[in-house]
Amino acid sequence: MSGDEGGSPARRIDSWLEERALAGEIPGAAWAVSGTGGVLAEGAAGRAALVPESSPADCDTIYDLASLTKPLVTSLLLLGFGFRRLGLDPEDPVRRFLPEIDRNDKKDIRLGHLLTHTSGLPGWMPLYAHGTTIAEYLSRIAEAPPQGRPGERVIYSDLGYMLLGEILARCATSPLDRLAGSILFEPLGLDSTCFTPSPALRGRVAPTEDSCHYERKLSAEKGVKFSGFRDGIIRGEVHDQNAWSLGGVAGHAGLFSTARETAALAMEYLGAGRGLLDDEALRWATSDMTVGLDEARSFAFRLALRGETPAGPSMPPEAFGHNGFTGTSAWFDPRRKRAFVLLTNRVHPEVVEGFDMMPLRREFHSLARSI
Repeated sequence: MSGDEGGSPARRIDSWLEERALAGEIPGAAWAVSGTGGVLAEGAAGRAALVPESSPADCDTIYDLASLTKPLVTSLLLLGFGFRRLGLDPEDPVRRFLPEIDRNDKKDIRLGHLLTHTSGLPGWMPLYAHGTTIAEYLSRIAEAPPQGRPGERVIYSDLGYMLLGEILARCATSPLDRLAGSILFEPLGLDSTCFTPSPALRGRVAPTEDSCHYERKLSAEKGVKFSGFRDGIIRGEVHDQNAWSLGGVAGHAGLFSTARETAALAMEYLGAGRGLLDDEALRWATSDMTVGLDEARSFAFRLALRGETPAGPSMPPEAFGHNGFTGTSAWFDPRRKRAFVLLTNRVHPEVVEGFDMMPLRREFHSLARSI
């Protein structure tokens, strides 16, 4: 289905996505293009589920957004609420809020380092193999040898955003999901966006992987033995095992939404929503905060200024955006005030190793920019 009954751009996107699904690259997808006036076009193609029963994808399909949780919840809360109302500052040392990680090799990490993935923390660890509470996670992160000095290089890190989520919860004295609900989802009128989907929503959720095979392999490669992986198709639960072991709510993963509602959250970063971000926050979210490093990072996104990104050649160099491991993405053209949201569950029913989502995302942006 498509938001453009006349024709060309939206229907071409739907047809192209249908081809990608038939080729086995993705089960299906939903997408939306948003501008200052709201959603300009949307559509869906392929299947939301392949097994155990097949069902079509549509514009109301809810996807596991994976790492889009980072910019659309954690960064958005920090920029619009934490810095403005809680008195937090990018220069604040992390140990001020999390004394559990007050170690000599981490004493210089600041909030800005976590936001730009320049803290030196490892990218990923199977923390679930050592506990199911944030206290146990913090203990393992504290012990983890750093992979660089703060500010030295970009190391994309789930762990850093786990810490940011916990800092928000502590400073606001509210669980992260409730904070997101009251400050983001409810004011924006989002009724299909949440952590841990309710029974009423689960039937609309696109499933992800079968039996956590990908993380089983990752853990085995690290020599970690763990018997608590889920069996069967994951549906209505976050795919990421670290987030799932924390109850489905974390600063790095756990958000579920439709393409339409993802676009509504995204437009806050173009100053075209309900004004959750002031001018300074918008600058922090869209400017290069890692000048001199290999990757250009803001306090929320990857920028297309340096290196090869999913923005593609059709987008301007100041484009910015973020991807999610499950096959999701949100990228922005600030010149035209456009947000481009593509949601897939490419990990269903298994993660196809070696398949690169970048060409697919770039082609989507090329097609969608004509809207």
